[in-house]
Amino acid sequence: MNLRLLATRVRVLWESLSTSYWFIPLLMMSISVALCYACLSVIERAFLPDVLRPLIPLVTQESVQQLLSTVAGAMITVTSIAFSMTLVSLTLASNQFGPRLIRNFMQDRKTQTVLGILVSTFLFCLISLHHLSSINSNQDAISMLAGATVFLALIDCVTIIYFIHHVSRSIQADQVIANCVLHFESNINSLLPVPESNTSFRAIAEQWAAPKGDFLVSVKAVQNGYVQTINYASFLNQNATEVAGCELHVRSGDHVLCGEALFTVHCRQPTSEADFTTLRQAVVLGANRTPIQDPEFAISQLVEIALRALSPGINDPHTAITCLDKLTAICVQVASREFPAENLIHTSSEVWLKRRTFTFVGVVDKAYSQVRQSANDQIAVLIHLLKSLAKLKQCCIATEQKTISTHARSIEEQMATLTISASDKKSIEEAMLPFE
Repeated sequence: MNLRLLATRVRVLWESLSTSYWFIPLLMMSISVALCYACLSVIERAFLPDVLRPLIPLVTQESVQQLLSTVAGAMITVTSIAFSMTLVSLTLASNQFGPRLIRNFMQDRKTQTVLGILVSTFLFCLISLHHLSSINSNQDAISMLAGATVFLALIDCVTIIYFIHHVSRSIQADQVIANCVLHFESNINSLLPVPESNTSFRAIAEQWAAPKGDFLVSVKAVQNGYVQTINYASFLNQNATEVAGCELHVRSGDHVLCGEALFTVHCRQPTSEADFTTLRQAVVLGANRTPIQDPEFAISQLVEIALRALSPGINDPHTAITCLDKLTAICVQVASREFPAENLIHTSSEVWLKRRTFTFVGVVDKAYSQVRQSANDQIAVLIHLLKSLAKLKQCCIATEQKTISTHARSIEEQMATLTISASDKKSIEEAMLPFE
C-alpha cells in the first residue's frame, strides 16, 4: 500500500477515533501517569523555598495518605456519575433526535476531555499512594504532594460543575441543530474544493473523457458497506501505457453490496481484476457513513431532526421550522460554491477519470424533499418552507432556480388537496408570488 492510500486509511481511522469516548481519556491517562512519575521523582528530592512555606502547610504522611485516599475515592465516584450522565444524554438524543445524531455527541471534545481529567486525577492519586512511602523522610516533599492533590481536586470540582452545565445545554434542540451546522461549515472547504486541490489534474468536458481503452475490467467490492472515502488521485496516477482511464460508479455515502461493481478500468492491453487489487483499496468501505467526503451528511442529520419533530409522537413543528432555517442557510452557502468536476484528466499522462459527484440539485432535494413529504398536515411548516425556498431562490443563478421552483410547485399541489381556511390560502398565495 503506497503512502497515498495509507493517508486515506489514516483519515478514516482518525474519524473513527474522534467519535469514541476512550481515545482522548486514554491519551490523557497516559500523560497523567508519565507526569505523575516525573513529579514524584522531582518532589521527593525537592525542598520548599522560604517564600512558599506560609502558603503550603506542613502535613504528616498519615494526613497525605488520608487525603489521597479521599480524593481517589471521590474522583472514581464522580467519574461514574459523569459516565452515567453521558449515557443518559445519549439515550435522550437517540429518542428525541434520532440514533444517527449520537455521533455528534460522541465527537464532543469537551465531554471527552472532562472524562479524561477525572480519570487522570484518580490515577494520579492512586500512583501517589503507591509511592508515598518512598518520600516519607522528606517533609517538604510530602507537603508539596498534598498541595498538588488539593489543586487537582479543585480543578475537578470546577470541571464537574462545567460538565453538568455542558450536558444540560448540549441536549437542547437548538444547540443540537447549531452543532450540525457548525460541523458542516467547518468541513465545507474539504467537502467542496474549489478548484480541484491537486494542480496535476484539471477538469474536462464529458466528451473529452470518452473511453479510449480496448479492454474493460470491472472491479467489484469484496464486502458490504458504505463508501466512506475515495482517493481519486490513485485513479488518475495510473500508468498511462496500461490504463487509459477509470470510471467510478460509486461516491461517498453510497451503500455497496458484495460483488457490486465499484469502478471500471479502461485498459490498453489485456488485464484481469486481480491486477487492480491495490486500486480497490482507494475506495474505503465501512459499516457507517462518515462526513469525510459527504456534504450531504450534515444535511441528512438536520433532515432527521426535522422528521422526528414532525412525527405524531413528538409533534414539534417549531423544531422543524428551525431545521428549515438552518437547511436554507446551508443551501445558500452551497449555492455560492463550485462543485467538484465530474470528469478529470491528468495533465501529463492524460489518464482520465469519470466519477459521480454531488450537485446543487441533489443537495436541495436532500434538504427539502423528505421534510415536505412529512409535513403534509403541518400548514405552518409548509408555508415556512415556501418562504425559505423564496429566500434561497434569490441567492441562486437562473439554472438553479428551476429546481427550487419545482419544489415550490410541489408544495402548492400538496396543499391544494388539504382543507384549509381562507387566511391560510391567502398566506400560501403570498408565499407563492416569488415563483410565478
